[in-house]
Amino acid sequence: MIRSLSILGLIALGTSLSVHAQVDEDEILRLPGQGEVRSPQLRERAKADRLKPGAGLFLTFDSNEDGRISQFEIDAGIPLAFRIADRNEDGFLTALEQQDWASSLPTRDDSLANPFRFDPNLDRRVDLDEFTTVIVNLGTDYADETTGDILVADLKAPRLERPQRGGPEGDAAQRQRGERGPSQRRQSSAN
Repeated sequence: MIRSLSILGLIALGTSLSVHAQVDEDEILRLPGQGEVRSPQLRERAKADRLKPGAGLFLTFDSNEDGRISQFEIDAGIPLAFRIADRNEDGFLTALEQQDWASSLPTRDDSLANPFRFDPNLDRRVDLDEFTTVIVNLGTDYADETTGDILVADLKAPRLERPQRGGPEGDAAQRQRGERGPSQRRQSSAN
């Protein structure tokens, strides 16, 4: 029995290592949570292709579309967002409700889909107070120090630059990962 369990454990370990190696080899370019703006209208309004984590939610709070999200707009937006997320209207969010709500936001963004982020007491239910605390804390990170407003222009995320394969930057990235790039393969085959 113990021998069978040991063999199964080794098989599982080997499988997970081969899957991990496959992922590294395929160079996944886009991970969830990168803030990609989904709607063309919102992309134009934000003047950005990508937003910082959670920023898509704050952009929806800008009710007068003036590029500034005031404390009044945040205070009005949080309970509205909670009501939208609370599909069964029981006053609490389950993990599934929260994840569905987060996937409906205007950005591809996992930062608000994590149930543990909103549920500090781990009772598997998020009430409006817990929800508000998380959103307010996130907003504090983006708020202007002087006015307390969140500026839409400050919600833009930097553009991801990916080194080209085969060029000097691509070879440097491959060396960092311990791989041999095309120019290194040419050098070793010439020797």
